[in-house]
Amino acid sequence: MNTHSSSGKSTRTRDRVEEDRYDNAWRSTRPARVIVTPVESPLYHPLSKRDVQRVLSVLPPESTAGLRSVSLLGALTTADGYPVLVSYRKQGFIRLHAVPSTTWCTGPLNAAQVADLLRYGAHVGASPQETHITWTPGALRLFLTVSALMPGVSRHRREREGLMEPHSIVRAMDDKTEPRLVSDLALRQWDEFLSEAAGEAKAGA
Repeated sequence: MNTHSSSGKSTRTRDRVEEDRYDNAWRSTRPARVIVTPVESPLYHPLSKRDVQRVLSVLPPESTAGLRSVSLLGALTTADGYPVLVSYRKQGFIRLHAVPSTTWCTGPLNAAQVADLLRYGAHVGASPQETHITWTPGALRLFLTVSALMPGVSRHRREREGLMEPHSIVRAMDDKTEPRLVSDLALRQWDEFLSEAAGEAKAGA
């Protein structure tokens, strides 16, 4: 009996050691690489490498653990011609896509989509046939942080937890799902955070 009890305790101890080793490895993951692919005007990357690194650095470790890279790539559109903001190559690899620096001309958007864009500071001209969207640099950085980078990180966490999703596109402008629920306070805080980062970048230039 004593031998059996000791063996059981030893097994549980080994299991606990393995769990602790896994947890420590999970928490000590290196920061994700940010890889920038140059694009030609009028396309550009509103979020810089520094912006992405800075945002990732303040997210909870459990959200970014195992994230290998965030790539800033060229433009991508859906079959209907709407800009793709963020896609997912495979587990651990997020892709942010370049967008036009000029006015975006897309197909029609519904009222909820237009209202969501207005919250971020976009100027929107909508009709049943097409939508024209104009951004200031700050408004677009805020929009892509909350509506592209964050959904990409959320997708990564779901995949890491075993909730596999079939499609590579995470967020496109014709996404008919409900807009990401973000409070006005959170938007102001992210706006201040990104503005501070932009100020630091100019000061260091």
